[in-house]
Amino acid sequence: MKSLSNNKLFIISLTLPIILLLSMTVKPLITIYFGETVKLQTVPFDPRDLFYGDYVDLDFEAENIPINIVENSLRKTLDNNTSGSYSRDDLKVYVVLEQNNITGVHDVISVSAKKPKSGTYIKGISSPYIHENKLTVSIPIEKYYLAENTGTQLEEASSKGQLIATIKVYNGYSILRSVE
Repeated sequence: MKSLSNNKLFIISLTLPIILLLSMTVKPLITIYFGETVKLQTVPFDPRDLFYGDYVDLDFEAENIPINIVENSLRKTLDNNTSGSYSRDDLKVYVVLEQNNITGVHDVISVSAKKPKSGTYIKGISSPYIHENKLTVSIPIEKYYLAENTGTQLEEASSKGQLIATIKVYNGYSILRSVE
């Protein structure tokens, strides 16, 4: 009987790590298959990494948001943060996007501390302060790795305002799919 119990324990100890690893792929796979495709204007820099090769470090136009489209309750929270009581990790925000029919790129229409009930939105982290009438939000998809010797070409395209990132978004979770 004891041998059977040890066998069960051994099987459980082998399958538990596999189940945990597989469960980590669920959210990205759901986003890839069921998420909405969003295109954002980017501004990259620093096209080379010694260990990983060429990459583009992306800064999105949607990360620098005019204060007039920030929801009032979030704006009051930021205005009351003069003592620095809110750290960067405390200010999770939702950037609501809408496609511009002329350019095909998605624009920010509002920013809220509350999760929207509908629409396309990306979860981000807000800076705790408003600077020059803009709120800076960090969208957690900033590096895009490329084939060798192509980073400079993308940087040149970006300087002309021609670089667009294609992102899959599902329930606020985002995955960078391509840069063109």
